[in-house]
Amino acid sequence: MIGNTKQKSTSSSQGLLNLVGAGTVIKGDIKCSGDIRIDGTVEGNVEVSQKVVVGITGIVVGNIKSEDTSISGKVEGNIKSDESTVLHGSGTINGDISTKKIIIEQGGNFNGLCKMDALSSVDTLPNNINNEQGE
Repeated sequence: MIGNTKQKSTSSSQGLLNLVGAGTVIKGDIKCSGDIRIDGTVEGNVEVSQKVVVGITGIVVGNIKSEDTSISGKVEGNIKSDESTVLHGSGTINGDISTKKIIIEQGGNFNGLCKMDALSSVDTLPNNINNEQGE
């Protein structure tokens, strides 16, 4: 049973990998399951179920919606990541970001607004602190 469990978790964690290669230009929206790496240019919205990686040569002119987002290239649009957004030192984002966690490396260029979604447990934290102090 342990061997079967390992096989199931390995196959489900691999997901699908989609690639837009350097020199490729796509005009239109992309919607896919799994991960996508963009080293070319996408002129349209990108919506994926897992991770979006925009490589150093990658350009997205449109909005990105994903679970996780990693930007080393350029994004001209808004980003909505359910979990995390990473802006690497070579990357540029001109647009708003909505995410739970964000990392901006030194040299990363971000022009826009950022909203970090609060976790439900954090929302109740001040009430817990007040209750403890009142006792």
